[in-house]
Amino acid sequence: MSNKRVVQNILLVFSSEGIGGILSFVIVLLSARLLGVDNFGVFSYILAITSVCQLVADFGLTNLIVREIAKDKSKSEYIMSNVLSLAWMLSLLILAVVVTVSYFTLESQDEILAACLMGLAVLATYHSVVYSSVCRAYERMGYNAFSFVVHKVILLGFILFFTSSFSPVESQLLGIAIAYLIANLCQYLFFFVVVTRHFITFSFGQDVKFCIQLLRDAVPIGASMVIRRLTLQVDILILTFIALPSAVGVFSAAYKVVQVVDMIPFAICLPLFPALSRLASTDLKQLNTFFANSLTGFLIVSIPISGLLILSAENLVMMFYGDDYSNAGPVLQVLAFSIVGLFVNMLLSYLFISLNKQRFYLYSAAACLGINAIVDFTLIPFWGELGAAWGTIAGELSYFALCVFFLKQVNIQYAWVQHTWRPILLAVMDVWGCSFILEEGIKSQILVSVLYVAFYILGLFVLRVLTLVQVKQVVGSILAKQVQKDKQQKSTESGLN
Repeated sequence: MSNKRVVQNILLVFSSEGIGGILSFVIVLLSARLLGVDNFGVFSYILAITSVCQLVADFGLTNLIVREIAKDKSKSEYIMSNVLSLAWMLSLLILAVVVTVSYFTLESQDEILAACLMGLAVLATYHSVVYSSVCRAYERMGYNAFSFVVHKVILLGFILFFTSSFSPVESQLLGIAIAYLIANLCQYLFFFVVVTRHFITFSFGQDVKFCIQLLRDAVPIGASMVIRRLTLQVDILILTFIALPSAVGVFSAAYKVVQVVDMIPFAICLPLFPALSRLASTDLKQLNTFFANSLTGFLIVSIPISGLLILSAENLVMMFYGDDYSNAGPVLQVLAFSIVGLFVNMLLSYLFISLNKQRFYLYSAAACLGINAIVDFTLIPFWGELGAAWGTIAGELSYFALCVFFLKQVNIQYAWVQHTWRPILLAVMDVWGCSFILEEGIKSQILVSVLYVAFYILGLFVLRVLTLVQVKQVVGSILAKQVQKDKQQKSTESGLN
């Protein structure tokens, strides 16, 4: 395993997720303002349906691609051919489900048509993920990073067009759905060309036994992923049926902020997963060290983000969404506590898949969904969108507790108290100190955010959570990788001359 490659891929994907994340949030804000609270609630419900169906179509196959190809690249063509056959069968089935659910749960023709278009868009994304998994398995994350940013640029451009006065459609809801479909199809074509030209070519596989075995292996992973995604959407689904559309819109506005932040651990886990898979099959001791270092990094990043959101929630909601979404401030403050759980739980999930212990992932995800739903049904009738936020917190806590228990079952050790008390102390002090100087408005928010981050980073070195030696090692590994690339390029040029 090349630690330099892992570090480089993390930085590459992280930077793209940063740019793409900002663009994604701009898209959310634009959609929320264009649609209004009620229609944004409808759009959020459509996204919830289609995103869950996407994972049902995936059913863990894309993660199996990464794990199996990372172990033995000589089988890439054989694996992908059979995955492709399964992917098309599952995706067509799920499209039928999306159309049926939309017809019976949505009211107007525009809403049903928008849901069908979003179903097609999500399936295009699914097939993009199938092809992009090859790039992940070969640890060539540059293609994924480039595609993620360009996709958001295309999506934003088409949303602006289809909601403008020049749009050929009158409904803004339909316009946004069409924009998603076009952007997702462009992303699919990009990965199709990249994989078939630079890695492998393959057609539909016909090994029925292998396909059946793939499905068997994928069942725990796929069920876990579906349950996990359903957990992330269950609040919106329950709110839709037992509360007003405005409550769905308010909760969605706050939750979209958390989802943008949730892209950070997902981006980091993408390059970590192949390394975890290799170590799980070769060196369990090194796996423990690699996992512990990764988890510490996740905690160092997630704890201050949670604190900053708690501090700035109401100010951010007013800045981003406006007065109509003022009730989303307290909801975001509650949801901010889930940030740490979302970071840690995602890494734990990939660890269990790497160890072929996906049933632990399944048990934890199922418990999370059950607890979340129970708390939602209990609190939403009394507290509305705020009750849904507490349901999310309860679910993530149950997920985390079970994962920590299962870590012992796979002999992975981690000193939780030792690695968490100092970042928590710094974040609490940061929130307390900055609360005295934070005022309404973007200027105050930027100033406080800069001071918050600066104090936290300084505190990491003062309390020796980080050392200059560690920072130099990371920077050195990146520079060494670049020097090696330059030498290879010069060598190639010399050979051509």
